[in-house]
Amino acid sequence: MKSKRKILIIFGVFVFLAFIGFLLCTPIRQNAKLRSLENEVADISLPIDIEQVAIKSAIGDSGGNGDYSTLRVVLAVKTELDKTELNETIKNMGLSFSKHYQNSDNIPIFYVTHCENSTFQSSRDFTLVFDELKTISDYSKYYFIEFVE
Repeated sequence: MKSKRKILIIFGVFVFLAFIGFLLCTPIRQNAKLRSLENEVADISLPIDIEQVAIKSAIGDSGGNGDYSTLRVVLAVKTELDKTELNETIKNMGLSFSKHYQNSDNIPIFYVTHCENSTFQSSRDFTLVFDELKTISDYSKYYFIEFVE
């Protein structure tokens, strides 16, 4: 009887430690995936008429289940293109990220929004502040390109 109790206690401790390990490893895995996505976005060769100003990334909410596990990498760019032209240019670049979500056309999921100040605010509860944009007085040629996984 005592040996069964010891086995149950040992099993319970093992399950508890495995659960704690899972909880601790999840943020580490998510951060590693975020860095990988950020590196792939940073390595994009933008056309000559699109200048990369800054890049930032973070993990945020997707608006789905509220688990705050959506990876987001945001490029701040300067270009003479309008929003529609910029969107089409990015779409037609043939981008392909090795391990990250893509839409049905095999294009990485991205959104282009016009930059109105130094703060990127997504349609979800997600904000990034770009210090590199704080001194800009005319944002008419600036856009955010948000890559999402």
